Amino acid sequence: MSASTPTVTITAGGYTATISLRGGQLLSLTTLDPVSEAQQNLIVPAEKGPGAYSGAVLAPWPNRVAQARYTHAGASYELPANEEATGAALHGLLLDVDLEIQMQRESEVHLVGTIEPSAGYPFRLEVILVYRVAGHLGLTATLSTRYVPENTDHDDASTAGATAPYGAGFHPYLTAADAPLKSCRLRLPARTVAKTKSSGKVVGSKMVSGDLDLTNGPLLAGLTIDHAYTDLPEQGWSAELIHGPSGFVVRMIADTPWAQVYTGESLNRAGVAVEPMTCPPNAFNSGKDLVELEPGVWHRVGYSLEAFHL
Repeated sequence: MSASTPTVTITAGGYTATISLRGGQLLSLTTLDPVSEAQQNLIVPAEKGPGAYSGAVLAPWPNRVAQARYTHAGASYELPANEEATGAALHGLLLDVDLEIQMQRESEVHLVGTIEPSAGYPFRLEVILVYRVAGHLGLTATLSTRYVPENTDHDDASTAGATAPYGAGFHPYLTAADAPLKSCRLRLPARTVAKTKSSGKVVGSKMVSGDLDLTNGPLLAGLTIDHAYTDLPEQGWSAELIHGPSGFVVRMIADTPWAQVYTGESLNRAGVAVEPMTCPPNAFNSGKDLVELEPGVWHRVGYSLEAFHL
Protein backbone atom coordinates (compact mmCIF):
# COMPACT_ATOMS: atom_id res chain seq x y z
CA MET A 1 0.00 0.00 0.00
CA SER A 2 1.26 3.46 -0.89
CA ALA A 3 1.95 5.82 2.00
CA SER A 4 -0.40 8.29 0.30
CA THR A 5 -3.39 5.92 0.30
CA PRO A 6 -6.12 7.27 2.60
CA THR A 7 -7.03 5.27 5.70
CA VAL A 8 -9.78 5.33 8.28
CA THR A 9 -9.65 4.27 11.94
CA ILE A 10 -12.55 3.02 14.07
CA THR A 11 -12.48 2.29 17.78
CA ALA A 12 -14.77 1.04 20.57
CA GLY A 13 -14.60 -1.18 23.63
CA GLY A 14 -10.81 -1.29 23.62
CA TYR A 15 -10.60 -2.40 19.97
CA THR A 16 -9.00 -0.22 17.30
CA ALA A 17 -8.98 -1.04 13.58
CA THR A 18 -7.33 0.84 10.74
CA ILE A 19 -8.59 0.26 7.21
CA SER A 20 -7.20 1.34 3.84
CA LEU A 21 -9.54 2.87 1.30
CA ARG A 22 -7.61 0.93 -1.35
CA GLY A 23 -9.56 -2.31 -1.50
CA GLY A 24 -10.77 -2.02 2.10
CA GLN A 25 -7.67 -3.80 3.39
CA LEU A 26 -7.61 -4.26 7.17
CA LEU A 27 -4.25 -2.74 8.02
CA SER A 28 -4.24 -3.37 11.76
CA LEU A 29 -6.45 -4.54 14.61
CA THR A 30 -5.54 -4.14 18.27
CA THR A 31 -7.15 -4.59 21.64
CA LEU A 32 -6.34 -2.81 24.88
CA ASP A 33 -4.78 -4.99 27.56
CA PRO A 34 -6.80 -4.29 30.73
CA VAL A 35 -3.76 -4.66 33.00
CA SER A 36 -0.88 -3.01 31.14
CA GLU A 37 -3.15 -0.76 29.01
CA ALA A 38 -0.89 -1.60 26.06
CA GLN A 39 -2.28 -2.17 22.58
CA GLN A 40 -2.03 -5.84 21.58
CA ASN A 41 -2.19 -7.09 17.98
CA LEU A 42 -4.85 -9.56 16.86
CA ILE A 43 -3.52 -9.55 13.29
CA VAL A 44 -0.09 -8.98 11.82
CA PRO A 45 -0.03 -5.31 10.74
CA ALA A 46 0.02 -5.00 6.96
CA GLU A 47 3.17 -2.87 7.09
CA LYS A 48 5.11 -5.91 8.32
CA GLY A 49 4.43 -7.90 5.17
CA PRO A 50 4.15 -5.89 1.96
CA GLY A 51 2.97 -8.22 -0.78
CA ALA A 52 1.65 -10.83 1.66
CA TYR A 53 -1.99 -9.68 1.26
CA SER A 54 -2.25 -9.14 5.02
CA GLY A 55 -5.82 -8.10 5.81
CA ALA A 56 -6.87 -8.05 2.14
CA VAL A 57 -10.49 -8.51 1.09
CA LEU A 58 -10.61 -11.07 -1.72
CA ALA A 59 -13.16 -10.64 -4.53
CA PRO A 60 -14.41 -11.59 -7.05
CA TRP A 61 -12.39 -14.69 -6.28
CA PRO A 62 -10.24 -15.81 -3.34
CA ASN A 63 -7.02 -17.74 -3.72
CA ARG A 64 -6.00 -18.71 -7.29
CA VAL A 65 -7.43 -19.07 -10.76
CA ALA A 66 -5.05 -21.61 -12.29
CA GLN A 67 -3.13 -20.34 -15.34
CA ALA A 68 -5.19 -17.13 -14.99
CA ARG A 69 -7.77 -18.59 -17.39
CA TYR A 70 -11.36 -19.72 -17.03
CA THR A 71 -14.54 -20.32 -19.00
CA HIS A 72 -17.95 -18.94 -18.09
CA ALA A 73 -21.22 -19.40 -19.98
CA GLY A 74 -19.32 -20.77 -22.97
CA ALA A 75 -16.87 -17.88 -23.24
CA SER A 76 -13.16 -18.07 -22.36
CA TYR A 77 -11.39 -15.34 -20.41
CA GLU A 78 -7.80 -14.58 -19.47
CA LEU A 79 -6.96 -12.67 -16.29
CA PRO A 80 -3.76 -10.82 -15.40
CA ALA A 81 -1.34 -13.39 -13.93
CA ASN A 82 -0.10 -11.66 -10.78
CA GLU A 83 1.72 -14.62 -9.22
CA GLU A 84 4.91 -15.05 -11.21
CA ALA A 85 5.91 -18.39 -9.69
CA THR A 86 2.69 -20.16 -10.72
CA GLY A 87 1.23 -18.06 -13.52
CA ALA A 88 -2.01 -17.87 -11.56
CA ALA A 89 -4.38 -14.98 -10.97
CA LEU A 90 -4.29 -14.47 -7.22
CA HIS A 91 -6.84 -13.03 -4.77
CA GLY A 92 -9.17 -11.16 -7.07
CA LEU A 93 -9.53 -7.57 -8.24
CA LEU A 94 -10.98 -5.64 -5.30
CA LEU A 95 -7.59 -5.02 -3.70
CA ASP A 96 -6.80 -2.48 -6.46
CA VAL A 97 -10.13 -0.63 -6.26
CA ASP A 98 -10.30 2.77 -4.55
CA LEU A 99 -13.29 2.81 -2.20
CA GLU A 100 -15.20 5.79 -0.83
CA ILE A 101 -16.62 6.36 2.63
CA GLN A 102 -20.40 6.13 2.51
CA MET A 103 -20.90 6.45 6.26
CA GLN A 104 -18.55 6.77 9.22
CA ARG A 105 -18.84 7.04 12.95
CA GLU A 106 -16.44 6.30 15.77
CA SER A 107 -17.01 2.54 15.82
CA GLU A 108 -18.15 1.84 12.25
CA VAL A 109 -17.37 2.63 8.63
CA HIS A 110 -19.17 1.78 5.39
CA LEU A 111 -17.05 1.74 2.22
CA VAL A 112 -18.46 1.59 -1.30
CA GLY A 113 -16.93 1.06 -4.71
CA THR A 114 -17.16 -0.67 -8.07
CA ILE A 115 -15.16 -3.41 -9.72
CA GLU A 116 -15.35 -2.19 -13.30
CA PRO A 117 -15.55 -4.63 -16.22
CA SER A 118 -12.28 -5.67 -17.83
CA ALA A 119 -11.24 -8.02 -20.61
CA GLY A 120 -10.56 -10.82 -18.15
CA TYR A 121 -13.61 -10.17 -15.96
CA PRO A 122 -16.28 -8.33 -17.98
CA PHE A 123 -18.75 -8.03 -15.11
CA ARG A 124 -19.54 -4.81 -13.23
CA LEU A 125 -19.80 -5.41 -9.49
CA GLU A 126 -20.91 -2.93 -6.85
CA VAL A 127 -19.48 -3.57 -3.39
CA ILE A 128 -20.29 -2.37 0.11
CA LEU A 129 -17.76 -3.21 2.82
CA VAL A 130 -18.73 -2.61 6.44
CA TYR A 131 -16.35 -2.73 9.40
CA ARG A 132 -17.55 -2.43 13.01
CA VAL A 133 -15.84 -2.75 16.38
CA ALA A 134 -17.51 -3.29 19.75
CA GLY A 135 -16.29 -4.38 23.16
CA HIS A 136 -18.49 -7.50 23.28
CA LEU A 137 -17.97 -8.54 19.65
CA GLY A 138 -14.51 -7.41 18.62
CA LEU A 139 -14.33 -6.61 14.91
CA THR A 140 -16.91 -7.65 12.33
CA ALA A 141 -16.42 -7.28 8.58
CA THR A 142 -19.18 -7.76 6.02
CA LEU A 143 -18.78 -7.67 2.25
CA SER A 144 -21.92 -7.20 0.14
CA THR A 145 -21.68 -7.51 -3.64
CA ARG A 146 -24.13 -7.32 -6.52
CA TYR A 147 -23.77 -7.71 -10.26
CA VAL A 148 -24.94 -4.64 -12.19
CA PRO A 149 -24.59 -5.23 -15.94
CA GLU A 150 -23.65 -2.16 -17.94
CA ASN A 151 -26.59 -2.95 -20.19
CA THR A 152 -29.61 -3.20 -17.91
CA ASP A 153 -32.15 -3.69 -20.69
CA HIS A 154 -33.95 -6.83 -19.57
CA ASP A 155 -35.29 -7.34 -23.09
CA ASP A 156 -31.74 -7.59 -24.46
CA ALA A 157 -30.94 -11.23 -25.24
CA SER A 158 -27.25 -10.63 -24.47
CA THR A 159 -27.97 -9.90 -20.80
CA ALA A 160 -31.11 -11.95 -20.21
CA GLY A 161 -30.26 -14.78 -17.83
CA ALA A 162 -26.62 -13.70 -17.61
CA THR A 163 -24.72 -14.26 -14.37
CA ALA A 164 -21.31 -13.27 -13.07
CA PRO A 165 -18.95 -15.89 -11.58
CA TYR A 166 -18.09 -14.91 -8.04
CA GLY A 167 -16.29 -15.92 -4.88
CA ALA A 168 -14.98 -13.97 -1.90
CA GLY A 169 -12.77 -14.25 1.13
CA PHE A 170 -10.69 -12.43 3.73
CA HIS A 171 -6.96 -12.68 4.44
CA PRO A 172 -6.02 -11.75 8.03
CA TYR A 173 -2.86 -13.16 9.58
CA LEU A 174 -3.74 -13.95 13.17
CA THR A 175 -1.26 -13.24 15.95
CA ALA A 176 -1.65 -13.68 19.70
CA ALA A 177 -0.21 -10.29 20.66
CA ASP A 178 2.94 -10.95 18.60
CA ALA A 179 3.73 -14.19 20.45
CA PRO A 180 6.03 -16.57 18.51
CA LEU A 181 3.94 -18.83 16.30
CA LYS A 182 5.90 -21.85 17.50
CA SER A 183 4.43 -21.38 20.97
CA CYS A 184 0.83 -21.08 19.73
CA ARG A 185 -1.87 -23.60 18.96
CA LEU A 186 -4.43 -23.34 16.17
CA ARG A 187 -7.83 -24.99 16.30
CA LEU A 188 -10.04 -25.27 13.22
CA PRO A 189 -13.01 -27.70 13.13
CA ALA A 190 -12.54 -28.76 9.50
CA ARG A 191 -12.78 -32.46 8.63
CA THR A 192 -11.45 -32.37 5.06
CA VAL A 193 -8.40 -30.81 3.42
CA ALA A 194 -7.96 -30.26 -0.32
CA LYS A 195 -5.06 -31.63 -2.33
CA THR A 196 -3.88 -28.69 -4.42
CA LYS A 197 -1.15 -28.16 -6.98
CA SER A 198 1.04 -25.07 -6.69
CA SER A 199 -0.94 -23.58 -9.60
CA GLY A 200 -4.05 -23.60 -7.44
CA LYS A 201 -5.70 -26.52 -9.21
CA VAL A 202 -7.49 -28.81 -6.73
CA VAL A 203 -6.80 -32.45 -7.58
CA GLY A 204 -8.59 -34.18 -4.74
CA SER A 205 -9.31 -34.12 -1.04
CA LYS A 206 -8.85 -36.27 2.04
CA MET A 207 -9.89 -36.46 5.65
CA VAL A 208 -7.64 -34.42 7.91
CA SER A 209 -4.91 -36.39 9.64
CA GLY A 210 -1.41 -35.97 11.03
CA ASP A 211 0.10 -32.51 10.72
CA LEU A 212 -2.92 -31.25 8.77
CA ASP A 213 -5.45 -32.13 11.49
CA LEU A 214 -6.25 -28.91 13.35
CA THR A 215 -9.39 -30.10 15.09
CA ASN A 216 -7.73 -30.47 18.50
CA GLY A 217 -5.58 -27.36 18.30
CA PRO A 218 -2.05 -28.68 17.72
CA LEU A 219 1.05 -26.69 18.57
CA LEU A 220 2.27 -24.95 15.42
CA ALA A 221 5.97 -25.50 16.15
CA GLY A 222 7.45 -27.40 13.21
CA LEU A 223 4.23 -27.33 11.16
CA THR A 224 4.20 -25.84 7.66
CA ILE A 225 0.69 -25.48 6.27
CA ASP A 226 -0.67 -23.85 3.12
CA HIS A 227 -3.91 -25.74 2.51
CA ALA A 228 -7.61 -25.22 1.87
CA TYR A 229 -9.93 -26.82 4.43
CA THR A 230 -13.62 -27.68 4.17
CA ASP A 231 -16.34 -29.76 5.85
CA LEU A 232 -16.74 -26.99 8.40
CA PRO A 233 -19.89 -26.75 10.56
CA GLU A 234 -22.68 -25.48 8.31
CA GLN A 235 -24.22 -23.24 10.95
CA GLY A 236 -20.96 -21.39 11.47
CA TRP A 237 -17.54 -22.15 12.86
CA SER A 238 -14.83 -20.63 14.99
CA ALA A 239 -11.05 -20.88 14.78
CA GLU A 240 -8.83 -20.06 17.73
CA LEU A 241 -5.17 -19.11 17.90
CA ILE A 242 -4.09 -19.82 21.47
CA HIS A 243 -0.89 -18.74 23.20
CA GLY A 244 -0.72 -21.07 26.19
CA PRO A 245 1.95 -19.27 28.26
CA SER A 246 0.00 -15.99 28.36
CA GLY A 247 -3.51 -17.36 27.90
CA PHE A 248 -4.10 -14.89 25.05
CA VAL A 249 -6.64 -16.15 22.49
CA VAL A 250 -7.72 -14.73 19.14
CA ARG A 251 -11.01 -16.15 17.92
CA MET A 252 -12.37 -15.92 14.38
CA ILE A 253 -16.04 -16.64 13.70
CA ALA A 254 -17.33 -17.25 10.16
CA ASP A 255 -19.81 -19.38 8.25
CA THR A 256 -18.02 -19.96 4.95
CA PRO A 257 -17.69 -23.51 3.59
CA TRP A 258 -13.94 -23.10 3.09
CA ALA A 259 -10.93 -21.71 4.95
CA GLN A 260 -7.35 -21.46 3.74
CA VAL A 261 -4.67 -21.86 6.43
CA TYR A 262 -1.15 -20.60 5.79
CA THR A 263 1.59 -20.54 8.40
CA GLY A 264 3.05 -17.31 7.11
CA GLU A 265 6.44 -18.32 5.79
CA SER A 266 6.50 -15.17 3.62
CA LEU A 267 6.15 -13.17 6.85
CA ASN A 268 8.82 -15.14 8.71
CA ARG A 269 5.94 -16.86 10.53
CA ALA A 270 4.90 -13.65 12.26
CA GLY A 271 1.33 -14.95 12.14
CA VAL A 272 -0.92 -17.59 10.64
CA ALA A 273 -3.40 -16.71 7.90
CA VAL A 274 -6.89 -18.11 8.44
CA GLU A 275 -8.85 -17.11 5.35
CA PRO A 276 -12.63 -17.64 5.29
CA MET A 277 -13.59 -18.36 1.66
CA THR A 278 -16.89 -18.96 -0.12
CA CYS A 279 -15.23 -21.37 -2.54
CA PRO A 280 -12.01 -23.38 -2.93
CA PRO A 281 -8.98 -22.44 -5.02
CA ASN A 282 -9.62 -22.43 -8.78
CA ALA A 283 -13.39 -22.44 -8.40
CA PHE A 284 -13.69 -20.38 -11.59
CA ASN A 285 -12.62 -23.55 -13.43
CA SER A 286 -13.98 -26.33 -11.22
CA GLY A 287 -17.30 -24.66 -10.44
CA LYS A 288 -17.10 -26.02 -6.89
CA ASP A 289 -19.15 -23.76 -4.58
CA LEU A 290 -18.89 -20.98 -7.17
CA VAL A 291 -21.53 -18.27 -6.75
CA GLU A 292 -23.46 -17.32 -9.89
CA LEU A 293 -24.37 -13.69 -9.22
CA GLU A 294 -27.66 -12.75 -10.84
CA PRO A 295 -28.14 -9.11 -11.83
CA GLY A 296 -29.20 -6.91 -8.93
CA VAL A 297 -29.09 -9.64 -6.27
CA TRP A 298 -26.86 -8.97 -3.26
CA HIS A 299 -24.43 -11.59 -1.96
CA ARG A 300 -23.09 -11.18 1.58
CA VAL A 301 -20.22 -12.78 3.45
CA GLY A 302 -18.33 -11.79 6.57
CA TYR A 303 -16.36 -12.78 9.64
CA SER A 304 -15.47 -11.51 13.09
CA LEU A 305 -12.36 -11.40 15.28
CA GLU A 306 -12.15 -11.04 19.03
CA ALA A 307 -9.51 -11.49 21.72
CA PHE A 308 -9.71 -12.71 25.29
CA HIS A 309 -7.61 -14.33 28.01
CA LEU A 310 -8.16 -17.85 29.29
